[in-house]
Amino acid sequence: MIRLFILLPIITFGLWFWYLKANGWTVSQGMKGFKIIFAINAVVIGFFIFMLWATNSDWS
Repeated sequence: MIRLFILLPIITFGLWFWYLKANGWTVSQGMKGFKIIFAINAVVIGFFIFMLWATNSDWS
């Protein structure tokens, strides 16, 4: 489960990058979006890690 946590930011950053390129924007113009996506991913992953810890689930 833990090893799948890396997929969330990769997929969301990839989708945001694709959106920027499809609309003719640069990465620097979309930097605020990357920061927001990073913050949301950190909260979601933090929640999942907390729930794994709280329920004493298997970490593999």
